[in-house]
Amino acid sequence: MVSTEASRGELLRALARLIDPPDPGLAPVVAALGLPRVPRAAEHGELFTFQLHPYASVHLGPEGQLGGVARDRVAGFLRAVGVDPPAACDHLGVLLAAAAELHDLEAAGAAPARRVRTALLHEHLLPWVPRLLVRVGELGAEPYRVWADRLSDVLDAEVAALGPPAQLAVHLREAPELPDPREDDAGAKRFVTYLLAPVRSGLILARADLARAAGQLGLGLRVGERAFTLEALLGQDAAGTLRWLADEARHQHTTVPVLPGDDDLTAAFWRARLDGSAGLLDALAAAA
Repeated sequence: MVSTEASRGELLRALARLIDPPDPGLAPVVAALGLPRVPRAAEHGELFTFQLHPYASVHLGPEGQLGGVARDRVAGFLRAVGVDPPAACDHLGVLLAAAAELHDLEAAGAAPARRVRTALLHEHLLPWVPRLLVRVGELGAEPYRVWADRLSDVLDAEVAALGPPAQLAVHLREAPELPDPREDDAGAKRFVTYLLAPVRSGLILARADLARAAGQLGLGLRVGERAFTLEALLGQDAAGTLRWLADEARHQHTTVPVLPGDDDLTAAFWRARLDGSAGLLDALAAAA
């Protein structure tokens, strides 16, 4: 979908609506975006509640969970620009709606709007949303796969208009690495939690991925929270599960999206995390 500077605000607003549970009123928005149909409520729940969580804190927080320092940074940004942050201020729908509002303010002549719009893009959208969209394309129903393509195109157009980030976002600059559990007692106790924190391991692991691992390894799948399921897989076959995770890190390395421009620092960060995780997981598998 080709967008112009003038139309991208409305596109962002429309795309933001698709992250909320669907309702019949979405039909005109779906038609305008060129989606094949209105998503079903079950498809929305499966994707955004059960498989992938559209919150910056899940992808950028050192614990890989809702809230925490990543959400605090988003809230601080919103307060700094005069917005009272909602409770779930790091939800992708909230961030896209804010980007759309900044388009409107800039079009109305608000002088700081372009600078704030750039900061929102560089600090709180680009560090995680393009990778989330790749996973939506792999795991989502058809309307959400098309939605992900549309949003990816709009973000690329925003980068072309505003320029790529000159430095890593603070979320990424200050992100701790995945610890070697053989060298860090605290890391050993929380290794599974850290594996499931994308900013540490580089991996975005959904429940569907763990089910796929169980099937490929011939292991029993214990359904529950991802940490519970992964611990059960490791308990049945530690070496095999670790090798599977290393291979998954290598696969996800090949899918890291590259932003327009010659030097994508964000893509380099994610690739380095995935490389580091693959190497560590291979070593742990050999030791197991």
